[in-house]
Amino acid sequence: MYVDVKDNTPWYKQPWPWLLMIMPATAVVAGLYTYSLAASGSSGLVVDDYYKVGRAINYSLAKGHKATELGLQGNMALSGQTVTLTLDNAVVQDQQQLVLKVFHATFPDRDQEVLLSKSATGQWTGRIHALSAGKWYAQLLPLDASWRLDGVLPTAAATALALQPAQ
Repeated sequence: MYVDVKDNTPWYKQPWPWLLMIMPATAVVAGLYTYSLAASGSSGLVVDDYYKVGRAINYSLAKGHKATELGLQGNMALSGQTVTLTLDNAVVQDQQQLVLKVFHATFPDRDQEVLLSKSATGQWTGRIHALSAGKWYAQLLPLDASWRLDGVLPTAAATALALQPAQ
């Protein structure tokens, strides 16, 4: 003989509806959190005006060609917070100051600009803030920005860098 037992408890006191609703509810909460992350900050890697950036790239390539015409190359050494630059070219020996720009690969707020002054040894030196972890790009320009040399520091711990004309 079978006994017919009826469950008269309301649906919200049963475990199955809650177990079925937990996954969609979790997806909604995660979606709202993701939206808040996206809306709260801007990405420094996204450029708003592509046309203007493209024109600037063409202008900067001309600076690299000028450095190639002049036969410029350099070596940069980092020792603590001191930057030492060696350029063996008569064209730049009369430059008393050069500008070194150091860019972090992903965080634009960590970028630095250093003014290098010519020392009695024929090298240019300057002080730089400690570089945080990651890949760094370096640009060397004269004060009139007529030419440009580029280089890449693969890690912040690197102590030497070869500077070549911008490509």
